[in-house]
Amino acid sequence: MEEIKKNNEEQDVQMVSEPIASMQFTGLSPAQIEVLNAVAWLKSDEEIRELQHVISEFFANRADEAMEQLWSEGTWNEQTLADLKKAHYRTPYEKN
Repeated sequence: MEEIKKNNEEQDVQMVSEPIASMQFTGLSPAQIEVLNAVAWLKSDEEIRELQHVISEFFANRADEAMEQLWSEGTWNEQTLADLKKAHYRTPYEKN
């Protein structure tokens, strides 16, 4: 079971790093430099996973705040949620 968990974590890291590797380098922003400076201190895989968790929580909180704003502005409401439950946004594929 521990081996499966480790393989899943390695796949998660690979899923994140592959798109980054294919990006064209145009220089680093101040935020990117700050993150690199922080990452330089990480010594173990556990610390990397902890940082990934913190970053995930950061973006989840930002998404929650954005949704709260949409809700308070009236852009989203109960009807919007009901409509989303019925929506089908999948790409239609033709069977051959």
